[in-house]
Amino acid sequence: MIAPSGEQITITAGDQQAVVVEVGGGLRSYSTRGRELVDGYSADEMSSSGRGQVLIPWPNRLQDGSYEFDARRHQLPLNEPERRNAIHGLVRWATWTIAEQDMVSGATYDVTAGDSANYTA
Repeated sequence: MIAPSGEQITITAGDQQAVVVEVGGGLRSYSTRGRELVDGYSADEMSSSGRGQVLIPWPNRLQDGSYEFDARRHQLPLNEPERRNAIHGLVRWATWTIAEQDMVSGATYDVTAGDSANYTA
């Protein structure tokens, strides 16, 4: 069965272990010497409240999904419509794929941002 957060990628270095997920490229858990160090979530759950998620190219909210850059106004999708906000960037729910993985440096990921047609920085 596939976990709601997609593939679970375990990275281990000495007594440290991290689990990174495919959906959102988030950090689901991180422990050292058997002690959990982040408020993670189980493999059969999705991240809630942005826990461990990658919030790029902006964290938090853009009111009305609008911003100005280089003297031009840009409009983003309102993905928190009840509050009229664009929230937590473009890759929070995107599928991240492993581009490269090795035992020394961990993993390198590829992601294509969601509806990024109106994002300019």
